Parts: sequence; C-alpha cells; structure tokens
Amino acid sequence: MGQPSFIFWFSIAAGCLGVLMLQYTTGGEWGLMIRRPLGAGARTMMWMVLFFIPIAIGMKYLYPWMNLDWARRDAVVSQKLAYLNWKRFGIFAIVYFGAWILWAWRIRVLSLQFYKDRSPYTDLARRRWAAAGLPMIVLTLTFASIDWMMSLEPKWNSTMYGITFTVGCGLSAFAFVTFFLARLATTDAMKGILKPTHLRDLGNLMLAFVMFYAYTAFSEFLLIWYANVREEIPHYVIRDVGVWGAVAAAIIVFHFFLPFFMLLMRPIKDRAETITIVTIVILIMRYVAIYWLIAPSWYDHFHYSIWSLTTLVGIGGVWIWTFIDQLKGQTIIPIHETWVEEAIREGAIRVNA
Repeated sequence: MGQPSFIFWFSIAAGCLGVLMLQYTTGGEWGLMIRRPLGAGARTMMWMVLFFIPIAIGMKYLYPWMNLDWARRDAVVSQKLAYLNWKRFGIFAIVYFGAWILWAWRIRVLSLQFYKDRSPYTDLARRRWAAAGLPMIVLTLTFASIDWMMSLEPKWNSTMYGITFTVGCGLSAFAFVTFFLARLATTDAMKGILKPTHLRDLGNLMLAFVMFYAYTAFSEFLLIWYANVREEIPHYVIRDVGVWGAVAAAIIVFHFFLPFFMLLMRPIKDRAETITIVTIVILIMRYVAIYWLIAPSWYDHFHYSIWSLTTLVGIGGVWIWTFIDQLKGQTIIPIHETWVEEAIREGAIRVNA
C-alpha cells in the first residue's frame, strides 16, 4: 500500500520542478527566496525512479487492466487496451522521468554556469529551457496521473483529473518550501534577510493554488454529477459514503476552507510561526486527498494499515535526506542572481513602510 505515499512525495518533487520553471520564466522577486529549495526538491526526482520500481514490478496486483482475460471481456475496458497495456505504461514512465530529470539538471547546470560568467546569454538560455519545460511538465503530469492513478479504475475517466493533479503538485511544492523557509526565518543566519513580506508573498501564492485546486476539483465533481453517466458516478458514490464520505468532508474543510480563510489574514501570512501551521495543514491534507483518490479503488470500506504509514515515513525520510543533500555547499539565498539585492531591500522597505 505504498502507492499513495509515493505519489505524495513525488507530487512535492514534481511541483518543485514546475514552480521553479515558472519562476525562471516569469521572473519576479516572489521566487528568488525559494529558488534554491525548489531546485533541490526538483533534483530529488532521481530517487523517485527507485521508489517507482516496486510499483512497476507489482503492476499486476495494482491495475485491473493487467488481467487481460477480464479486460477483453469488459465492454468499456476492452476499447482502452491500446492505451492500457504494460509496454506503453513502461515506455511512457521512462519518458516522464527522463524529461523531469533532464530539465531539473539542465537548469541546474545553466545556473552554475551563470554563477561563473554572469552572462545574459546564459540567463536567456535558462529562461528558454524553463519556458519550454512548462508545457512539458503539464503534459507529462497529466498523462502520469492518468497512468498511475486514474487507470486504477479503468472504467472511469475524467477530463479534469490531470489538471487537478498538476495543480495539487504545485500546491504541495509551495506548502513545502514555505514551511522550509518559515523554519529558517527564526535562525540567526536568516534574520534580517527573510522578511514578513517574503512570507506574505508565498502565502498569497499558496492561497491562489488552494483556490485553483478547489475550483478544478469541484468542477470535476459537478460535471460528473450533472452528466450522471453510468460509468462515471461509481467513482464518487464509493467515496461519498461511510468513512470515505467523512474523509471527503474533512478534505473540503481542511484542504480548502481552513487554509483559505487563514491565508486571507495578513497577520497569519506575515508570521513564520502561523504560516508554518497553515503549510502543515495543507501538506497533511494533500496526503489525505491522494489517499482518498487511490485507496477506494481497492477497498470499498475505509482501510489504513501500518504499512501505509511505514511507506510514508520511509520514503519521506529518504526524500528529505536527499533534499538536504542537494542543498549542501550553497547558500539558501542565490546571492549571485539578478534582483536578489533589490528583493531583500524591498522586503525591508515594505516592512518599515
């Protein structure tokens, strides 16, 4: 039962890569303070390959369409077998990971080169890679979510599934790096550098992603409820009753309403202690939402085992160790980047204003 745990930690790594490329493409002071944590998170994607191997080995136990006798007899699934087959699944997974790792490390190489030469051409090349990576990350995360998660219920489909998962990855990344910076804000090394306005900017971006995720998730539910198609409604029927229904209600309250109202309040966003609480709530509910999406595909009734918790902690421990290792030997704030002095000074000006 390690798939939800893998997806949870993978979503942070993938979200870090997506937000990093968005920051390099758009520029702006909002992302200068989180470039290094985002880059470190993106480069953990290599370890995600290792954690994906058990899923690839256990495909026949996870995905019903691997049972060809059943799949060929089913009127709906039989029409999808050109896509739902292990060869295509494996090839696409290799392409996904290859693209993610390539972009994460290519941006890293260009950043190191820019540190040495400070050339505008190097910066332009980095921006071009980042801009090209945005459609790549959206497309690959969309197809990966379909392959790894939605195909657990091969009779069901949703056109909103991919974008909801992609936005969720971005939200996970923002919550994680904001938590990371908020914890550093109280240390002696970062005092006077990380200002309340920096945390406020990150809080505003988290608020935007919280609303965007709620919009896509509710739109998916509304479209399926309104259409009332026989092949689609079982997905929500099983998730809206019993304990699974209580989990769904908790997701609505703690994944949207609570973070939404907390992030509307400026005093909460400006203080490292309070915004940390918001990020912890979001990260916990991201795992709960992922588990709610995946587990009912296997269990009609609520089920959570010690192995689920073990894989969550185990994968998380290795991921965090890798993340910290990627940060070694460099400053948290990219002092060589353009506008970084202005960003720090602007934070001080806005605080004193």
